[in-house]
Amino acid sequence: MKKTVITSIIILLSLSANAQVTTDSTATAFNDSLFQTLPEVMVTGNKPVVKVDGGKLVFDVKQLVKDKPVDNAFDALKHLPGVTPQGDDINLGGMSVALMINGKLTSMSREQVVTLLKSMPASRVQNAEVMYSAPARYQVRGALINVTLQKDASKDASLQGELYTKAEAQDEARFNERASLTFHKGIVSVDGYYSMTHGKSFHTTDKTGVHTLSNGEKHDIDTRMAIWGDSRPIHDYRIAADIDFAKDHQLSISYSGNFKEKNQHTKMSGLQNSTMDNHIKDILHNAHLDYTLPIGLNLGADFTYYKDNIEQDLTSELLGNKLDFITTSGQRINRSKFFAREEHKLGKKAMVNYGMVYTHIIDHSHQEYVPTGNTSAEQLPSPLSSRRTENILNIYGGGSVNLSDKLSAELSLAAEHSKTALWNEWDFYPTLSATYMPQSGRMWQLSFTTDKKYPDFWAMQNVTSYYGGNYEQIVGNPALKPSKDYKLSLVHVLHNKYIFRGWFTHSKDYFTQTMFQARDKLVEIDKFDNFDFRQEAGIMLSSPWKPAWWLDSRATVFGEWMRVKDSDYFDCPIDRNIAYAMLSANATFRFVRSHDLSLTLNGFARTKAYQGPMDLPASGNLDINLRYAFCGGNAIVNLYCNDIFRTMMITPENHWAGQNMRSKYSCYPTTGLSFTYRFGGYKAKYHEAVDTSRMKK
Repeated sequence: MKKTVITSIIILLSLSANAQVTTDSTATAFNDSLFQTLPEVMVTGNKPVVKVDGGKLVFDVKQLVKDKPVDNAFDALKHLPGVTPQGDDINLGGMSVALMINGKLTSMSREQVVTLLKSMPASRVQNAEVMYSAPARYQVRGALINVTLQKDASKDASLQGELYTKAEAQDEARFNERASLTFHKGIVSVDGYYSMTHGKSFHTTDKTGVHTLSNGEKHDIDTRMAIWGDSRPIHDYRIAADIDFAKDHQLSISYSGNFKEKNQHTKMSGLQNSTMDNHIKDILHNAHLDYTLPIGLNLGADFTYYKDNIEQDLTSELLGNKLDFITTSGQRINRSKFFAREEHKLGKKAMVNYGMVYTHIIDHSHQEYVPTGNTSAEQLPSPLSSRRTENILNIYGGGSVNLSDKLSAELSLAAEHSKTALWNEWDFYPTLSATYMPQSGRMWQLSFTTDKKYPDFWAMQNVTSYYGGNYEQIVGNPALKPSKDYKLSLVHVLHNKYIFRGWFTHSKDYFTQTMFQARDKLVEIDKFDNFDFRQEAGIMLSSPWKPAWWLDSRATVFGEWMRVKDSDYFDCPIDRNIAYAMLSANATFRFVRSHDLSLTLNGFARTKAYQGPMDLPASGNLDINLRYAFCGGNAIVNLYCNDIFRTMMITPENHWAGQNMRSKYSCYPTTGLSFTYRFGGYKAKYHEAVDTSRMKK
């Protein structure tokens, strides 16, 4: 009776509203930062799908995704409790999360890791370990998901593969083709993949408001920006080899690359009239070496070369002021990373670990303006030619111990020295996690962790760029500093199904990109700035519901209070706080027992929130997916439509301290059809991706 009452209360609570946390974007993709990330979502069937192992929540992925429209490992991760989709990425509880495979240190690139996970069948994933506060031995700070893959113990030669194709239409048509192959014989495994993405894009931004200058002069803002994108095929490729000399004795080598080239045409009308043509070319090379010895020692090195080039031709007129010029800009990154780590068991109840990571980065960036028409060089920003180096040394040590059958703890400390032309400092990152299991199926976990986030390289350059015309300018910030985060979290698991989480975070020198109407001239400034701090306090309650074989659903209620403060934000200091809520729900319907045919609905609704000085109105969306698998599950067809009612895109407004802006972004449903075919019992292998998170995009 007690269990029935508790379950009923949880289901009723799940019907209340939940909140959505904002995320940041890069300077060249500011509009994307207005998308809100979803909070945690609990996915489960009738059987328990989560177990507790020390400070980790270990989820049975096969049980989680059973009878759901999941075709690859990336989609499977979306169904983990706490994991929520964010476009082509994922987060954990509204915060960024690192991904690791089989406990190996990886060099992460969010874009590449998504491609790799999408090339991996969901059936290859055995379980996933979720850590809200990863200990230092993983050489990752903050939240972490460690994906464990099934091992192929066969010594026979085998060749397996997967073919995938997708066509979707939003504003324009886009396509993706992908092929993956794996060869295994004896102690050697070789695998590779190739992915090609191509198509067109189109979106608009309608901006309205009033720009008031310091002399009292007012200008009505009413502009429309339309952007057409024509992407040549984007090529993403990789080849890797593993040699298993003996148990826990492995050599891994890999090479991966990416090449993209696209054209973009922008037209603005209204207060300003302009046309802009961009030609963008990116190239990436990465080589990785990883060597594991039976004594628990892991050594490795990673080398990355990245080059970005943009050529921009702009003609613009604003209130009679004309600008005509050609801009060439680029970034070249050379990064070398070396790491070593060691683990030792102390009896059956304790373990110690220690290691180091050294990273050396050279950033070459440039930007030049060539005036055309009647424009003179004095009317244009100063050119940029920069060479910056960055050295980061991280040394850590830690250990874990089982204090009793019910209580365990893990403690670690990392010391990091970072040196650039702007800063030269030591930071210390303690992490503590204590887990208490009073009985089977119940768990309490209290954790504390610290983190440091570095800005994008380009955001720290002393450079001014134009992204629409005379009015909109992106301004770099050479004084931009990394942020330091402190997080306290309490997680409770009930009956191995229901999850409650409460947390508090404090981010010192929190940085984000904002838009500001300048007081001295008719210019809108888009710039990354450090705030004094950002604080968040929240609660989450997640509950599954599966009343019959044909219905599998879950709901999550989430509430958060947030405060941001910046005492020197231009000429109008910010100190804002707000409480907001969101409801997230998911339901999968099966039509017949004998066939793999299902329909999935996903939706959410969020109340009003803030992002710095901007007001973010309430929003929500509804997605639908029809899936059919045949040929023993080797052939899968997905038909989907995301954001059916065109409610996903919000219209942010800024009325803080005399600011008056409103930006309405175009919003289109995304309809698509994908087909996957696997042959030879394909079992894809994951390899580490390349970290391009701070590079120019």
